[in-house]
Amino acid sequence: MQKEIVHQLPKVELHCHLDGSVPMATLKKLAEKQLFNMDLFDQIVAPEKCTDLVDYLKGFDIIHQLMQTHEQLEESAYAVVEASALENVRYMELRFAPLLHTEAGLTVSEIIEAISKGINRARIKYDVSVNLLICGMRQHSNEKNLKMLSEIIETKEELLVGFDMAGPEPDTANNHIEPLTSYAQTNGLHITLHAGECGCAHNVVQAIRLGAKRIGHGIAIQKDEAAQILCLEKETVIEMCPTSNIQTNAVEKWEDYPLLDFLEKGIKCCINTDNRTVSNTTLTREYMLLTEHFGIGYETMKLLNLNGLAGAFTTSEIKENLTGIIDKAYAPYI
Repeated sequence: MQKEIVHQLPKVELHCHLDGSVPMATLKKLAEKQLFNMDLFDQIVAPEKCTDLVDYLKGFDIIHQLMQTHEQLEESAYAVVEASALENVRYMELRFAPLLHTEAGLTVSEIIEAISKGINRARIKYDVSVNLLICGMRQHSNEKNLKMLSEIIETKEELLVGFDMAGPEPDTANNHIEPLTSYAQTNGLHITLHAGECGCAHNVVQAIRLGAKRIGHGIAIQKDEAAQILCLEKETVIEMCPTSNIQTNAVEKWEDYPLLDFLEKGIKCCINTDNRTVSNTTLTREYMLLTEHFGIGYETMKLLNLNGLAGAFTTSEIKENLTGIIDKAYAPYI
């Protein structure tokens, strides 16, 4: 595949964290408006190989210092959607954890308002559909996450379509979150959960039983046939993030990455950046890495994007429209 063609083909992204994807230029512009130690920027982009997921997440503490005001959140959301649209991402779901943006006194509803405003500005300028996923954080109590979730739902924000749990994944990651997933589903939200990023296939099984239609990362099922069968039966979409998965040692090396194995077995996978800035990547780069390491072509790239669209938390009308756009755009190359 050719980079220029991959760049211009329409794409779908379901697993993109707002905070980890704010372009560096935007972060620096925000930093210049306040007293900020610019030397810290050297720590934002994660190493190509981290010790583990916790090591990978270190840069977020720096980024969050620049995402605490209405202006910062609006500009950040606008910039992430803009960057995605400029590589022809036609549908994306942007996820973030409101409780990480309250240090300057913003309420949950004010945070939602700021981010939605930024997204809508970008949607008007660029031809891209965007929806929001709310992340609870595993280091926070159920009580705290439930309070946040109830405040989010009260905003009745139209962009809000789903709920996720993120943060470092212990062996018991999903054992205690049923009150959260149940509350979210009762209030009309779809469920996608981070699971199986750290070798715990049983977390994926638990997530599916809690109602997750999609799994963030899900790499651990590569060594668990029963979990793979469950994903096939439930048509669960695995939100794969290749560069990030290699960085965090979810998979040690490219030769062990299970994408082709999953596809051969019929498991629905889609490709995502996870954190564009922290992982120093784009969706175009992810596909170019897949063609470099696995020799995938445009037909497989199309399949991966259609898988993502099938699992998207959006309307059938948008899915039908984008399916037509993808079919037409990929046809000359297949």
